[in-house]
Amino acid sequence: MDLTVVTPEGQAFHEPVEAVVLPGSEGDFGVLPGHETFLTALRIGPMTVQRSGETLHAALSGGFAEVHEDHVTVMVGTCEFAHEIDRERASLARDRARRQLEEMRQTEEGEAHYQDYQEAYSRALARIAVSERFDH
Repeated sequence: MDLTVVTPEGQAFHEPVEAVVLPGSEGDFGVLPGHETFLTALRIGPMTVQRSGETLHAALSGGFAEVHEDHVTVMVGTCEFAHEIDRERASLARDRARRQLEEMRQTEEGEAHYQDYQEAYSRALARIAVSERFDH
């Protein structure tokens, strides 16, 4: 089946694959050839791709996935494969987001931006997890 991952910057991945596991809003789910057609929301988390005898791992931000016949289209804000992730930069982003979250809780104005920083923190955690677990 074909897997296409699209971000606002353009196509991040487009290749035939045997299977893909995605971070659905209600939990991870796998797609194999012949899967039922559906559209679902994605949360921030890891994507696992099986292709040509190898496994690829990527950190995704939230978005949507559409499965139609033997095509899977993933539309997300970001997609970073394990080998592309700068672990030090991700750790700095995590620490910065954690500090900002703590500061947000101390002001009323901060509540308006709390969700943005929570998402930044979640993205950093996903990037670190994928990089540490799957970058060889």
